[in-house]
Amino acid sequence: MSSEVHETDPAGYVYRIGTEEEGMQWIGRESASIEQPYPIDVEHIEHFAEGIQDPNPLYWSEEFGRQTRWGGRIAPWGVIVLTAEHKVWRPQWMDQRPETGTFFMTVPLPGNRLLATNYEIECFAPLRPGDRVLKTERLESIVPKTFRVGVGHQVTVKAFFRNQNGELCITDSRTVFRYRSGTGAGYEVAH
Repeated sequence: MSSEVHETDPAGYVYRIGTEEEGMQWIGRESASIEQPYPIDVEHIEHFAEGIQDPNPLYWSEEFGRQTRWGGRIAPWGVIVLTAEHKVWRPQWMDQRPETGTFFMTVPLPGNRLLATNYEIECFAPLRPGDRVLKTERLESIVPKTFRVGVGHQVTVKAFFRNQNGELCITDSRTVFRYRSGTGAGYEVAH
C-alpha cells in the first residue's frame, strides 16, 4: 500500500497526486453532503446582485417577490459562491471546520494547477433568505488533454446544491483542466 502524495500550488491549494489510472477509478464517486458555512441571507443576495449589477426586483424586494409565483424574495444562483467556495477562518478556540476539498484537487492525478474550461448551471428551485445550503459532488469524467500551458486532464465535476429540506435547487457542472505547469507543447516558462 503506497502513501498519498500531495503538492501545493502557489496559491496554497493542496492537490492529491497520482496516476491517470488511479484517477480513472474515481469516476462516478460521490462526496458526502456538506452543509455550507453560511446560510443564504439578504446581504449575500444584495452583495451578489450589486457585483453583477442585476436590477431584477426578485433579488431586491420581498414585497415584489410576494406578488410573483415565487411568493417572496429569492437568491440569484451565483449566491452559492458566497456560501460555498471560500476557506472559512475560525478562531482557535472555536470548533474548526474540516477542509472540504473538491474532486478537482482530491482525485489522484498528475498536476497541481487548474484552469476552468466549461461551466453549466441548471436551476430547479429558488434559494431564499434563511436557507441552509448542502452540497454534494459527483466526479463525472476525466479526459487526457494537452494544451499549451501543460499536459493534464479535463476533469468534470457536477455539484448538487440542496436546501435544508433536501430539495434540489441548483446543479453546477464544471470542467477544469488539471495540469502540470510548463509541460505543454510550445510553452516557455518565464524566468
